Amino acid sequence: MGDLGRTLREAREQAGLSLASMAKRTGYSRGYIGNVETGVRAVTPDVIKKYESVLGEDLKRRQLLLGTVSALAAGAAPDTAASIANDINGGRTGMLTGIQTTHATDRAVASLVARNTPSVASLAKWTRSGKALLRVNAAGILAKVGSPTLDNEAVSVLQADAEVRELYLTAVLHRVLGLDWDAAANLAASPEPFSPDQLRLIQGELSNRNDGGARYSSVLLLARSQRSEPGVTAALLSALRSETSRENLRAIGAALAGVNPLKI
Repeated sequence: MGDLGRTLREAREQAGLSLASMAKRTGYSRGYIGNVETGVRAVTPDVIKKYESVLGEDLKRRQLLLGTVSALAAGAAPDTAASIANDINGGRTGMLTGIQTTHATDRAVASLVARNTPSVASLAKWTRSGKALLRVNAAGILAKVGSPTLDNEAVSVLQADAEVRELYLTAVLHRVLGLDWDAAANLAASPEPFSPDQLRLIQGELSNRNDGGARYSSVLLLARSQRSEPGVTAALLSALRSETSRENLRAIGAALAGVNPLKI
């Protein structure tokens, strides 16, 4: 049985639904659902959306979504990204309202919508309206277009929206430190400083040219340890010379001045 199918099966069983009931609710046949869950057929973005629609919040959402979407991004990112980009180009939020997309998927989507002005405008609008998942996904895609102007837009959202900021910080720690989602969320919410090894990995995000939001997140995270770790100040000074986003420059300047970047 494939890992993705197993995750879907466990989520269905946790919700107390039989194969027949899931088939009826999703519109797929019982045999098709069974084949997906046992790995005979591939898990697709459409299947994930249908499971999301049926199971809603009452499941291990992070295990289902992060597990399946991460694997899809690794194994079939072009198809997944194209599906999401197609929705955005049509003015539809689609999967962005049901899952927190991965770094790799966001980058792929950003490359597909970057030159489509209406799509960029839709993403900018979605960063400030709707569910937190939609807001963080829209900000994440804008932050990976590679435009200082759009970096400013994304960072402004992270600065002002605590719910989106928590999700973004969690995603960065999940990816960079290799933590499971819950551990990353706990670490993101903790005021405690990081270990030297963790600091080294987080400092690497200061030069992540592919994600203005990750650069901002790294400034927030590193600011916790600046007073106790001289190397953090050196890393922030180096980032100050290369950063292209005005909002990120403000955050770095605040951190170097010993001011919480969230207070500026």
